[in-house]
Amino acid sequence: MMRFVVLSVLIVGAFGANLKNYPKLRLDGKIVGGYEVNVEEAPYQASLQTDYSSCGASIISENFALTAAHCTDDAIADMFTLRVGSSYHAKGGKVVNVKRIVQHPQWNPQTIDYDFALLELAETLTFSEACQPVDLPEQDQDVEDGALLLVSGWGNTQNAEESREKLRAALVPKTNDEVCSEAYGGNGMITPRMICAGYEEGGKDACQGDSGGPLVENGTLVGVVSWGEGCAEKGYPGVYSRVASVRDWLHKEANL
Repeated sequence: MMRFVVLSVLIVGAFGANLKNYPKLRLDGKIVGGYEVNVEEAPYQASLQTDYSSCGASIISENFALTAAHCTDDAIADMFTLRVGSSYHAKGGKVVNVKRIVQHPQWNPQTIDYDFALLELAETLTFSEACQPVDLPEQDQDVEDGALLLVSGWGNTQNAEESREKLRAALVPKTNDEVCSEAYGGNGMITPRMICAGYEEGGKDACQGDSGGPLVENGTLVGVVSWGEGCAEKGYPGVYSRVASVRDWLHKEANL
């Protein structure tokens, strides 16, 4: 079953020096559930909420956050709040209202292409160790195949023994674009606005509840949790919206 993903993941294995730029993650964790982390290890992580649903989001400046367009489709800004600076999606930190939603003008809900939405906040954020903006890539900046990417959120863990109340994180390798395209049928479903990450054997992935959340390489936001086939399914990497493909749009709309 196709799903919009909404995250929770963690790596199993050792990657030596490649891990030094990421939060300390226990290397015997399993996925989909991942491993609990404190928000100070991913201070750009935010929880986007309405009365009936939630998504992830990334703080990109003191006045803006970035999420997935499918999280805000057919909705108005007054419906949403953003919780920042907390390891928990339902308590702590600070809750701010969303002033304005700017969906990418080429967002296509049928193809899930250009799955981006900017959130202008109703008040300016005060930064701290638990609340910080993530760096943005340059326009069309590449991510090397196999690079370890950090994904985080409060999504479905698919394990009753693993709570989704506290933030979880995982490292997943960037998948070759052609390999990802072939995995999804090679019929154009994977567009240049998408980036894929995950293990061929599955077991580590984002899942329901993480949509709109961050995929980060060494402190730079390279992806937005978007969609995929099931959660952590063998042969189906997670699909994320490629932030570098819309860097110019972010500059235009948010002066970033």
